[in-house]
Amino acid sequence: MRRVIILLILFLTLTSWKADTSGPWIITKGEKIILYSRPLGYSKAESPDSIAIQTIIQEQEQVIDYINERLNTNFDSNVKIFLFNQDEAKEKIGTNGGGFASLSKSKRHIYFTFHSKPYLNTVLNKYDYLGVHEMVHIITINQISNLRTRFFGEGYSNAIDGNYGGENVNGILTRRRNDSTLITIIKNGKLLKPSELLYNDSISESLYYPQIGCLINWMFEKYGVAKINLLYGLKRDKIEAEFFKVTGVAFKNMENEYMEYLKNK
Repeated sequence: MRRVIILLILFLTLTSWKADTSGPWIITKGEKIILYSRPLGYSKAESPDSIAIQTIIQEQEQVIDYINERLNTNFDSNVKIFLFNQDEAKEKIGTNGGGFASLSKSKRHIYFTFHSKPYLNTVLNKYDYLGVHEMVHIITINQISNLRTRFFGEGYSNAIDGNYGGENVNGILTRRRNDSTLITIIKNGKLLKPSELLYNDSISESLYYPQIGCLINWMFEKYGVAKINLLYGLKRDKIEAEFFKVTGVAFKNMENEYMEYLKNK
């Protein structure tokens, strides 16, 4: 019961948070992205200039194409991105280190913090401002199913993104790869089984996100994205039984095979 309550609290926190989107905004429209950014000089922190605005729009439109390709989806709707200056973001959206996506099909919005310097994304081999994570939430909810579990909701976003957190590497702001983090987690003796990732909602993001991302990526490669997509919208108590129906492999057997696979990491 406690685990169910924790999951419910996490879900309600994400869906009930109401970002303060009061203006003024500079509104710039791309093909699919409508970007809301602060005017230059709005606050002490930097606002994106015209070059950064166009770069972010192009980045996120390419992200949509990338996610569609990875997940066999065909998302083609407009997404509004509200980009808050760093010194206001904590108050307006609850964080100044990133952001969140609306979990409603009728409200395709992303609320995010603008950082003046992009990060090197070694998964995609390019620099980016917002990354992939939040757009995965938008596309999966609109194309696959409503988010019902942390296991698949965050699993998909972290699998497709491939990164969690960032670090300074030789003076370059770089996104921290999940596969590299997983190796460190294994060395530190903190590796979790798939069943623990499915049922334990008290695991911290720093341990959960890299591990669930690597697991779901492995599932995509092992069983195919189309099959795993059939499981995305299930309630947690239905996942093990349906996993067997969809893949022909018992969840426990999958867990054993995955843990054996990780021994070679």
